[in-house]
Amino acid sequence: MLTDVVAVAERLARRVQELEHERNRHYSALLALDSTIHEAATQLRGHLDTARVSGTLVDAYGWSRTPLPFKPIPDELSGMQPPGQEPAGWWSRVRRAIVPQRDAVHAREFPGPVQLQPAAASFPREEGSVGPAEEGGVGPVPPAPAGPEAPTLTAHLLGPLRMTLNQVPVTSWPSGRGRALLKYLLTHRDPWPAREVLMEVFWPDSTPEAARNSLNVAVHGLRRALRAAADVPVVVLEGDAYRLHADVGLWLDIDEFERHVGGGRQLEDVGELAGAIAEYELAASVYQGDFLADDPYQEWPVLSRERLRLEYLDTLDRLSQLYFGQGSYASCAALCRRIIERDACREDAHRRLMRCYSRQGQPHLALRQHQACVEALHAELGVDPARATSELRERLQRHEQV
Repeated sequence: MLTDVVAVAERLARRVQELEHERNRHYSALLALDSTIHEAATQLRGHLDTARVSGTLVDAYGWSRTPLPFKPIPDELSGMQPPGQEPAGWWSRVRRAIVPQRDAVHAREFPGPVQLQPAAASFPREEGSVGPAEEGGVGPVPPAPAGPEAPTLTAHLLGPLRMTLNQVPVTSWPSGRGRALLKYLLTHRDPWPAREVLMEVFWPDSTPEAARNSLNVAVHGLRRALRAAADVPVVVLEGDAYRLHADVGLWLDIDEFERHVGGGRQLEDVGELAGAIAEYELAASVYQGDFLADDPYQEWPVLSRERLRLEYLDTLDRLSQLYFGQGSYASCAALCRRIIERDACREDAHRRLMRCYSRQGQPHLALRQHQACVEALHAELGVDPARATSELRERLQRHEQV
């Protein structure tokens, strides 16, 4: 009887020790999360306090042309202002912190939102299509109104499609091919694609007559969708090529993403690290998902999707290195985790994350990350980690500074 009591007591004691260890592990993770939040808030305050100007980014660019992640203003910012002081325009400060440095370095290489060059004449309508005024109409497409009445098209192609025309969302698409056709036009502007090219891309197995008819039907559906948002001509035929009307202003998230990436690299090259970090952060915010994520089975976006995805991962990598160099280990770790979520075999990101954990006083998390790296490499590639990764683990096991 006494032996049984002792055995139960030993088992319960071991259980208490296990629970205490688990509690300590969760508490360490909680401290790391608090540190990440505090560090991010400190960096954000630094960006906000860089400059104080009137107005906001939405005021400057308009609601529809401002990328979706930039529209809401976090509630937490209201508590970050000095007592008795009105909150200054949040995005105006961010913009003011970036623009002077960026423009000084690459104003010529990275212009603002795309404005299409005006054409010399109005555009004739293709065979079998209908004009914007009435079904079955005949005659050339009238020119779009000039000046402040000219339409503005805003398109988000990184992630699910989101589009507005003159700040009115385009949500009704009578033709799925028409929607795909517009995506193709937006990403093939130099030069604009000829009808034969579109027929070959979207109807490769059809006869020329059938493909031409399908193209006309798709264009008709596309124009109907755009007219539901604004009664102005947007997609027109010039010669033998389809294009946006010359007076249409275009904001495209892909252009914005690449502009910020290029700006960050140029600023990084000249040692303007604060400006480079801000540009990379904006680029990462614009990237809301892979290129045309809602068209996973279309063939033509594949190469562009992979190129943009790699450019996004490279941007996160550059940004994480800059944060690591500044000692902002929590921010660096968060970026490394984002990289690994998209590419679990990026050993450089695993190693940098291990170093971040170690410098935050969490060597057990660093060793666990090494194990996650080993498992991912074995599962996806069937290979062992690089020697540099194994050596880093050995140094961590010896409790060396990494």
